[in-house]
Amino acid sequence: MRQRARDAVLVIGFPSVSGGIATRLIALGYRPISVNDPPAAAARLCRELTPVRAAIVPTDAPFLTPGALWRLTRATGRDSLRCLALGPRPDDAGLENLRRAGVQTTLFEPCTDRELRFAVNRAQHDDTRGQNRLHPRAAADLVARIRLGTREKAGLVYSLSSVGCYVETDRPCLPGSLVSIHIPLPGCGVEVPARVTFSNVPGDFERKNLPHGMALEFLELGLPDKAALARYVDAKLGEQGIVPLADRIAATSSMARVWSRLCALIGPQRAGVTN
Repeated sequence: MRQRARDAVLVIGFPSVSGGIATRLIALGYRPISVNDPPAAAARLCRELTPVRAAIVPTDAPFLTPGALWRLTRATGRDSLRCLALGPRPDDAGLENLRRAGVQTTLFEPCTDRELRFAVNRAQHDDTRGQNRLHPRAAADLVARIRLGTREKAGLVYSLSSVGCYVETDRPCLPGSLVSIHIPLPGCGVEVPARVTFSNVPGDFERKNLPHGMALEFLELGLPDKAALARYVDAKLGEQGIVPLADRIAATSSMARVWSRLCALIGPQRAGVTN
């Protein structure tokens, strides 16, 4: 049987104990490379022949001094390496220290394996390979209903943006299929037609670190629904702490533009804005 290659993830400064971060990564389908500190990471990266695009460090690691992770990427020539900090949420000064050290994204404990997978995939995201996205995505855990013709099935929304989502299901629809999806957002529900852009089925080696399921592009999305989605995504990004500062600013600005346009069209009271 053909065995797929596991994406390597550099794990720096975590204790090597059973049930730790390395064990969780293995269960999610990654190949962790565990080292003690940035100098050991640099030495290992120089010997590693396969691409390594993500590194995970503790949020409270003592070696996270200003520029420490930038120096690591420069010394090894791995400019595409993105660093994720995982652990307890630090205070504002601690967050600033992480940014100065060269951390691009953060994920705060406690977190689920779904959130960890999403955060690692996001850290591995490479804009230079045409993967840039205009609309920020957030990890989600919403049970959606998908209809194809007269058939209906449930699926778990794995990630969500204001223009689409990825639904985890063992029975994905074929790419190009037109479906209707109902997403139960807090306080409201969004139902929208959508197109399946790709499916990830058992045995798929192209998207091996995604759960089985399908990606949906929303069609004919009205402004109230788009505003509700943008608001949910922005709130989740704030909770999960997994979005770079520049992306969070972009998401907030995008949501503000949506709400401004919505209020101008239908009035602030109907849009749910009160004094």
